[in-house]
Amino acid sequence: MSFARLALPLLLLTSLAVHAEDSPDEAKFLKESVDYFDQVTKSSLPHQVDKVTTLNSVQLDPTKKMLYYRYGISNLRLDAMDLGARAKFENGLKTQLESTTCQQPELLQRFREHHLSVTHEYTGSDGKPLASITVDPQNLSCKS
Repeated sequence: MSFARLALPLLLLTSLAVHAEDSPDEAKFLKESVDYFDQVTKSSLPHQVDKVTTLNSVQLDPTKKMLYYRYGISNLRLDAMDLGARAKFENGLKTQLESTTCQQPELLQRFREHHLSVTHEYTGSDGKPLASITVDPQNLSCKS
């Protein structure tokens, strides 16, 4: 996965961090964040991230305190991947997403303060799920 594929999500996550500073009250923060990501999805998405990846939606579930990024990948199909290929795909994405999150210490701290996790869901060209990777900042160990 290229850095370009992660750039838009990071911009959106950074917006969330800035947005959080304006809302010290947790319930207000979550409500405003839900509204913000709904608006981003309506006005800016889908967004072509790279040749094969499209970011289709960003949604915050305030009950689960989970931020969902939903992507479509145009050149992969579930039936064309065996278990080994799927595991390699998921592990590579997870490593890259965790590393990218660790490179954003202020954002990581904000997620920890609000107990938010992030799930990246990838769907193939056949509409079937390819991978779902959750980054839990509470359990993320970043190398200094």
